[in-house]
Amino acid sequence: MNRIALAMSMLMLGTPALAQDSDNKRQAAVWYEAFSKHDPELLGSVLADDWYETPSAERGGKQAGMKLLVSLTTVFPDFDIEIQDMVQEGNKVVVRSHITGTQSAPFMGLRAQHKKISIQAIDIHEFKDGKIIHTWHSEDWMTGLRQLGVFDALHSGD
Repeated sequence: MNRIALAMSMLMLGTPALAQDSDNKRQAAVWYEAFSKHDPELLGSVLADDWYETPSAERGGKQAGMKLLVSLTTVFPDFDIEIQDMVQEGNKVVVRSHITGTQSAPFMGLRAQHKKISIQAIDIHEFKDGKIIHTWHSEDWMTGLRQLGVFDALHSGD
């Protein structure tokens, strides 16, 4: 009987941590759903008020994240992001994703090219009390800019 009681108590002690891991992964998935649905309010629901991102120096809180979503989905009206992998370690969730979209408005000083991008991204989301407090981004913008034709002039000798 003691072995059963010990096993049950070990299972019970592990349950809150497992539940939190599952909740954080579920909340991280909402980030990607919000971008795919072009829904800043949905994104805001998973960001802490003082959320910030790296490498950006801006510390505009969750409003900055919501503004970023609106900006990207305006420039790329068919913007979509698909989760490829998701891993959790402690209070951080790492996501590898695939981003697609067609540039239909000026972007980073580049006039609308009406060309498609297809790039990979890695994000690390840090959680506290069920909200994302910090996100590290690493997107393959070199590929994206090449796909938009940014480097064509360099190759043509112009």
